[in-house]
Amino acid sequence: MNIKRTLLNTALILVTAGTLAACDQSSDDSKAEDAMSNAGDAVEQTMDDAGAAVDQTIDNAGEALNNAGNSIDETMTDTGNAIEDKCEEAKEGMNAKDTDC
Repeated sequence: MNIKRTLLNTALILVTAGTLAACDQSSDDSKAEDAMSNAGDAVEQTMDDAGAAVDQTIDNAGEALNNAGNSIDETMTDTGNAIEDKCEEAKEGMNAKDTDC
């Protein structure tokens, strides 16, 4: 959603700069060049911001996946320990000589 907004802002900047340059009744070409240069700078900054947003999104997704993996690992370890404990309790209940599971 953030990237879409950024791209729409870029389009708005370009249209505004082009309109201002076209509506300027002065025959001075440097004003149009300046307007287009400023618009180009704004587009470049917008694209840089969009790239940074994409990078941040990827980093956040990677961190979320890593956290999910850690959570699954912890759950599996806890499940294994619970099964082992129940096995040992059952062996103790049957008075087995070896209660290790």
